[in-house]
Amino acid sequence: MTGGCVHHDNGPLGAAAFDRAEERRVQILKESGFNAVRASHNPPSPAFLDACDRLGMLVMDEAFDCWSRGKNKFDYSVAFQDWWQRDLDSMVLRDRNHPSVVMWSIGNEVGERGEPLGAQEAKMLADYVRGLDKTRPITSALNFVFGKWTDTDGLYSALDIGGYNYNLNNHVEDHKRVPSRIMACTESYTRDTFDYWAMVTESAYIVGDFVWTAIDYLGESGLGRWYYRDPKDTSREAYGAPYPCHGADCGDIDICGNRKASAHYRNIVWDRGEKLYLGVRQPAPAGKEVYVTRWGGWPVYASWTWPGMDGKPLDVEIYSRGEEVRLYLDDKLIGAKPTTLVERFKANFSVPYAPGALKAVAVQGGKPIAEAVLRTLGDPAQVRLTADRTTLRANSQDLSFITVEAVDANGQPHSNAEHQVTFSLKGPGVIAAVGNGDMTSEEPYQGNQRKLFRGKALVVVRTSRTGGVLTLAASAPGLKGDAVQIASR
Repeated sequence: MTGGCVHHDNGPLGAAAFDRAEERRVQILKESGFNAVRASHNPPSPAFLDACDRLGMLVMDEAFDCWSRGKNKFDYSVAFQDWWQRDLDSMVLRDRNHPSVVMWSIGNEVGERGEPLGAQEAKMLADYVRGLDKTRPITSALNFVFGKWTDTDGLYSALDIGGYNYNLNNHVEDHKRVPSRIMACTESYTRDTFDYWAMVTESAYIVGDFVWTAIDYLGESGLGRWYYRDPKDTSREAYGAPYPCHGADCGDIDICGNRKASAHYRNIVWDRGEKLYLGVRQPAPAGKEVYVTRWGGWPVYASWTWPGMDGKPLDVEIYSRGEEVRLYLDDKLIGAKPTTLVERFKANFSVPYAPGALKAVAVQGGKPIAEAVLRTLGDPAQVRLTADRTTLRANSQDLSFITVEAVDANGQPHSNAEHQVTFSLKGPGVIAAVGNGDMTSEEPYQGNQRKLFRGKALVVVRTSRTGGVLTLAASAPGLKGDAVQIASR
């Protein structure tokens, strides 16, 4: 299972589960190489499961984030004794006819996981679920314990599949001790993509890996962030971050649906079709270093436009499924490096920055199998709007997700643009949300303007119950505007 955890929200739309938003989320996940999702830590909407059924996505359907031992004041633990049975009824009876649901999860990192109480409650919940549905395995996600890791054996014994959050490195000893245990990595760090997938592929008793997370989400503010700091600062990261951080930046995909470098690397490690990715590591200002927090990944961008960096070395990072990669600048060979399993499908080059065309070629058996080119761009010249759908239903629920980009005179997306873009909509509909991938932005998600973040933003248009033509126009200071038409029928 090439999996990822997904949280409750649809980015700029918030927690609202519009049918089209849920479908789009599944489509984006599939395009990024995922074949499975963990609904964490609550059952997803029926529309999400419908989309998984239609499009072919495996689902781990999860019930609870805690049992009788609470994590926060007034959390589910106060209702657990009275409500666990009714809530399991609601989840299993509602979802058991969805073919996409292949596994039930009865809990996430419950506080009593290393105690006899946890084993008793796990058996109680698992037995009850089996009474409702005997056709699917049951799991629960366990992480670090305050005692010995072997204290979790009691809880694991109630499960069909043992869920491991960040503790899959225990799998060898656990397999020796309990050889019948089937395992799944229910949460893993982005930085462990290669190591955890190696464990999955080398061990027949591990069925898959679910990264935390597949998509950025609103909550756990600052999780996965990176920032500049003094190299002498050796303090450990604090969990989360102060205002204006308002969401988690740990996903392979940002809240607008744009894939990050980590998504391309994961796809290549999984061998899900992608062969090559060419990017450049974000350089730090003089006297600073880039510090990446625990759930994060190094900021890498597919850009060769770095004003002010002339002659200074940039770290070029390449992911490849070829046995080697060759790197060129303006068709002059910089070098070649292996990118086999031994190198973890990665190669890094230090390249003094000079404007031009940076090209990577993946080679297998002496022959090119993929090519990627990054060109230095001219100044941003125009706003470009691209709608994912231009024909909608006039039912007050249908949506069009419109990507907003700044492009240069040659129509190439400009990742350095930070223009403020203003939107206007004519016709029978509304602007439901605006957003970008910046989890520190203080702009509201409802409105008619948004600042570009790394050259992009997103507008979500929602229909009314009246048919007609909707026209979204965008303008920004110093740039030529653009407009897109959408038919609502």
